[in-house]
Amino acid sequence: MAAKKRSVTVPTPGMLPVLIGEQQKYKVTNLRIEGRLNGTDLRFLREMAGSDYHRQPTAGRLRRLDLSRATFALGGEAYIDKDGPQQVQGGPLTLPPFVFRECQIEEVILPGRMDTLGTGAFEHSALRRIRIPEESVVMDWAFNHCERLEEVAMPQHLVELGQNCFRDCGSLRTLRLHDVEYLPYHGFEEVTGLEEIVIDGALLHADGWFCHACPRLRRMEFSGVVLTTGGQPIASHCPQLREILFSGICLPMGFGSVEDCPLMERCRVTGYVMESSNEDFIPYRHTIDHISSGRARDLLQATGRYLEPSHLKNEWVSELLSGGSIAYDLACILAQKGLKEEALAVLGKAVEQGYANYRHARKDSDLSLLHGHAGFQRLLGQMEETWKRDNDYLNILRQAPAYAAEPLREAPSFTYAPPSDPDLRRVREYFRLDSIAGCGDEISQMKRIMYWLHDEIPHDGSGGFPSRTPRNAIDLHKACKAQGRGLNCRGLALVLSEMYLAMGWPARALTCQPRRYRTDPDCHVITMVWSRELSKWVWMDPSFAAFVTDEHGLLLHPGEVRQRLIDGRPLVLNEDANWNHQSRQTKEGYLENYMAKNLYYLSAYLHNRFGVEAPDTNPNDYYTLAPEDSEAPNQPALSDEAWFWQAPTE
Repeated sequence: MAAKKRSVTVPTPGMLPVLIGEQQKYKVTNLRIEGRLNGTDLRFLREMAGSDYHRQPTAGRLRRLDLSRATFALGGEAYIDKDGPQQVQGGPLTLPPFVFRECQIEEVILPGRMDTLGTGAFEHSALRRIRIPEESVVMDWAFNHCERLEEVAMPQHLVELGQNCFRDCGSLRTLRLHDVEYLPYHGFEEVTGLEEIVIDGALLHADGWFCHACPRLRRMEFSGVVLTTGGQPIASHCPQLREILFSGICLPMGFGSVEDCPLMERCRVTGYVMESSNEDFIPYRHTIDHISSGRARDLLQATGRYLEPSHLKNEWVSELLSGGSIAYDLACILAQKGLKEEALAVLGKAVEQGYANYRHARKDSDLSLLHGHAGFQRLLGQMEETWKRDNDYLNILRQAPAYAAEPLREAPSFTYAPPSDPDLRRVREYFRLDSIAGCGDEISQMKRIMYWLHDEIPHDGSGGFPSRTPRNAIDLHKACKAQGRGLNCRGLALVLSEMYLAMGWPARALTCQPRRYRTDPDCHVITMVWSRELSKWVWMDPSFAAFVTDEHGLLLHPGEVRQRLIDGRPLVLNEDANWNHQSRQTKEGYLENYMAKNLYYLSAYLHNRFGVEAPDTNPNDYYTLAPEDSEAPNQPALSDEAWFWQAPTE
């Protein structure tokens, strides 16, 4: 009689083929394995499950596999040829990448706790159901194109869900997640059968656009705690999405919109949202009167483990929370509900994590319950010490490592599209740049164009880009005028750069980021333009109508401003620098504080042209100038400042 169900203990990695044998390999349908499995074992398992090393079909009938008492060991043969021979990699609780790709396996029982489910581990398989282990990271494409997958049981605590995990899973209707440390950009992308996503635990961080191009998605609900999120769009290109419900408690969120979701008009809030990026789309309450003290205690219990960033497995989220702002917001909620001791303890955690805005905390009415407490005064003193140490941006910049002493021998050259480029000709004609620039000298023309853009499109730091709008000067201008909206600093700098290019002046949009870019997402983008009259780059900032000179009136470029801040040499900001004609900018505020913070890392595109941020732009064309031996936010990163400020070739 054919063997159907087997239970095997593997005493030594690599022994599974001997224990099962060639005669039984294609007869077993239900297998339980205990022991350590290496590449030789996994290669044999794949053949039992219907796919060989070369991903060709076999006669294997294995449909149910119990690995709950199995681990993985380095060594043995390569088990699949996918992007080259794959060997077992990772630790004993790491499910190797592509291990069940194109297998006919329908159910795999994994250990209760695992570190990682490898990239593409089950993609293109016949899997029908799976339970994700506790404390695990699910890598990109793990269940890609599992068309029969109907049931996914999520763990109580998921570390991370990678991109495209459930792409083209046409039978998967609902996903219910619990505690999640991190959901990435496009985490749920083209999940063709998905109709509902519910997150009922503590969501530490979800990137903007974490749900994308799900054609049947109708509903999303956040019924637990949302601690922090990325940028505005929650979802994009989901034509059936009609409800997003926040029934739990949410701290300040970056979420505030959707893109190309025509049935989605406004989120519904039945719980409490402290703040969102768009109150019209995600309404939030300025008080928490309707939240009971009991529910506030539940909030503390649900998030307690996350008040210690060292308890988190996702390093990026751990660093994101390490600034203490999350704990500070929790303390405010607890204090407002009269929970003095709990609020004071959580505020202490915030201070331990680096929260240092003592000026705000001292006056914050949300913490009025604590203001007379000796412990609160002690914490204020600790905040002040930290503030002086970590937020003296001039001092931080002055302590930055130097750039490389030796220039690069081989490095690519920056390029600039000529004004004869057809698209740049359109820019010149569309904006009537010759009329805007006037008949003065080159510098006066540059300033006139910058001032005109500053007045024409207001700066809106939280507004992002208009949806469905190509990122070029003409289309962005049209969208802003049609929608009565502004642009963020990146949008304004991109537009100004193209206007300068259209006039025949080499220009780059320059992203300026702080040393702590992981925990401080507030960067600034300006434009640098080459003056032939001065034979140098100059700084032009359309967001603040700002430019910078030395004490003799000579215009400076960002690298020169950075070095003068470090050296303490004079800097002069133009008197009429301003934000939307509502607030005047000062040298102290704009240069010695805001830009001193943001001039740590500088990034620009290598090839500067019309629509430089089009979808086809090569991400490797975005270069960063970084101090030596520092962890730059973008790659490639170089430390050769002479190369970065190279004069354009004429």
